Amino acid sequence: MAGYRKDFDYAEAIAGTQDEGERQQLLAERQEKIEAEGLAGKVASNEAVSTWTGNYRPYSVSSSKSGGSAVGKLYDAAETARLRRFEAARARIAARLLENLSSIDSDYTAGMTQAEINAHRSVISNEEKLAALGLNMGARHAAATSGAAETSRIAIDNRYRSDLDALGQARLTARAAAQANAADQQAALESEQLAAAENAALQQAQAQLAQFNADRDYSLSVAGLTGFLNGAPTLGWRQHQSSAAASSYEQALARWKAAGYVQAADAAVLGVPAGTPTADASYKNASLALQRWKAGY
Repeated sequence: MAGYRKDFDYAEAIAGTQDEGERQQLLAERQEKIEAEGLAGKVASNEAVSTWTGNYRPYSVSSSKSGGSAVGKLYDAAETARLRRFEAARARIAARLLENLSSIDSDYTAGMTQAEINAHRSVISNEEKLAALGLNMGARHAAATSGAAETSRIAIDNRYRSDLDALGQARLTARAAAQANAADQQAALESEQLAAAENAALQQAQAQLAQFNADRDYSLSVAGLTGFLNGAPTLGWRQHQSSAAASSYEQALARWKAAGYVQAADAAVLGVPAGTPTADASYKNASLALQRWKAGY
């Protein structure tokens, strides 16, 4: 069940009361009504109404908890967009690394093929040279028929193995360089991401602090005009009220003394029945009360 009165004019009641406790209760019920009935943005905010008194009615649009976080939502949207850019950049780095590694492996395969072709050509060339000298290399998979043939086979095999080793080492070096480059790019991207997140958080904190200071300054300036700060009376307002009450009491007491009895209009101020004579003990008590009031005790 709602803790507020549905058809009650809270704003008018708040403007008409000087009681701090009643004002706070009315403000709490009014805020509950605003949140429950979706009145945010349609009626004056509680921050504004809390300063209302008499005919002084500054107006600003009400905001709910969700409406008050509009700036926070903008920062959240920016953060989401930044994270998407970060993920997209990281995906591009990973894709480029795969492309580079694939290209390196393709070059390695092509180099292996070419090394085999070169070795085969060397075998044929050496066979022709030995034949021109009247020598024979012998069958490919059989023992060499001469010392020259054996030396030629060893030289070709050593050169072939050396080419394979060079290709393998070049492949490993290229892959390591590609992976190191990708890791450097990833580290730089993450560093940039962290710096951007820290900067965004700092900007949000600064904006919130600036808004807090602006709200505080506004509340203080309004308090100076209305005598109320966040719905509570200021010390200056209390002192003014106390002084006004003392003045009214003093004037009523003077009229009591002059007339010899309490007039009907002063009965409530003095706290005694109308018609009470000055000879009554209550007159002396009232005079003493005024003296204590002026003395501040």
